[in-house]
Amino acid sequence: MKHLPFALTTLRLLLGPVALLGALAGIPRWIYLLMLVTGTLSDIFDGILARRLGVATPALRRYDSITDVIYYLFILCALWILCRAVITQNWLWLMLILGSEAVVILVCFAKFGKYPATHSYLAKFYGLCLLAGLIALLVFNAGSWAVIALALVALTTNAEIIAIHLLMKTPPVDVKSIFHIPKLGQ
Repeated sequence: MKHLPFALTTLRLLLGPVALLGALAGIPRWIYLLMLVTGTLSDIFDGILARRLGVATPALRRYDSITDVIYYLFILCALWILCRAVITQNWLWLMLILGSEAVVILVCFAKFGKYPATHSYLAKFYGLCLLAGLIALLVFNAGSWAVIALALVALTTNAEIIAIHLLMKTPPVDVKSIFHIPKLGQ
């Protein structure tokens, strides 16, 4: 049982390439609903189970965060194949999302020499918005609104994560929000 959180995270890591291969093979779009929901559920329950089983370590949380990036990069490649017109029309919004993600990683590495694992409430909300936006795009072939909405949530979330990193003296792991920083600056 203690390996279940690691297995759930690894499942998500494997779902990314499966989604890309599905896009290349032309699978029916409804299958992405199953993949995206499974990926999100694995992201939710890996952390819950890790805490309940007493195996929630900073290393496992960082593995979870790195897996998220890899998983979503594969999903982005699938989006490029299946929703190229929407992605092309909204390239600036997409670059803002990717740029803000890169800045979070750079700030954390510059300050702490580690990959971020903040897992704030806003980050969890962003994950749910990603699920909704990706379902809209991959399953229902939605338009620009989905990319723009995701960009606004991403920029807000990543601004908070950057602020948390700048205010903390030790690498933040599982900090609920900027308002939950223990003794501001520790």
